[in-house]
Amino acid sequence: MTSRANRLPPDALPLPDYFEARGMLGDDEWTRSYVSLVLQWPKSCGIPSRERHLIGLSKALAFGWEPGILNHTDLALRMEYSPEQVAEALKATSVALGLARLSGAAGSARVAKMDPAVTKALTDVKNFFGTVPSCFRRELVVEDRGWLNDLLRVARPGWDIRDGTLDPRLRALICLAACASVGWAEGIKLYRKAAVRLGAREKDAADVIRSVFKTAVSNSMAAGFRTPCHIPNLEEYQTILSAYVGEGALANKRTDPLLRSRR
Repeated sequence: MTSRANRLPPDALPLPDYFEARGMLGDDEWTRSYVSLVLQWPKSCGIPSRERHLIGLSKALAFGWEPGILNHTDLALRMEYSPEQVAEALKATSVALGLARLSGAAGSARVAKMDPAVTKALTDVKNFFGTVPSCFRRELVVEDRGWLNDLLRVARPGWDIRDGTLDPRLRALICLAACASVGWAEGIKLYRKAAVRLGAREKDAADVIRSVFKTAVSNSMAAGFRTPCHIPNLEEYQTILSAYVGEGALANKRTDPLLRSRR
């Protein structure tokens, strides 16, 4: 593993420290497959190496994995992306994640009767996706026009092909990675089609979706081995409720089970 680490290209992520854990390297076949599948993109992947770091940053954000965010940001800057481009990738990812949550939360709301003003406001959204995502068809989302207008301004990085900060194809792949990481099925479908329409290959989009497995496994393994294993002394452990009882805050609530247990 040490010799392999010495051969890694300068834009590669460092090998994880958990490979030093006992039992990690006991199965050579598993280790080789793990390194091939989880720690790198497929050899057949046609997405440029430097772009993979912005896509990786998107997935790290979706999983809330801070070391991955730091590593991919650092490597993206090292690969000569500007701070503005990294910031745009962060904004696009955050928008995709927000839309995914909004779509799930508003999914049971009533379908809106779209008036011409709302339809006009959604022109850029429809032009990018070829259709209007279902969350923008819900009354809960479109009934407050002031809120909707603010939402569309904030969410613009998720579909603004006129902004020249990022290649529109790469913007769509970045958002696709975010949608795939949180399992937003409609977003995966819409951003996959948008990416292909904007110049990505079908295989590029497929590789982004497949890469969610590698990110999930890698982040989970790292989190598992980085979690402190110290077990605190629980002799003085108490809940907030038991502390209230101890201070007499619930003295008049005779039915409180903790209060009865202290008699």
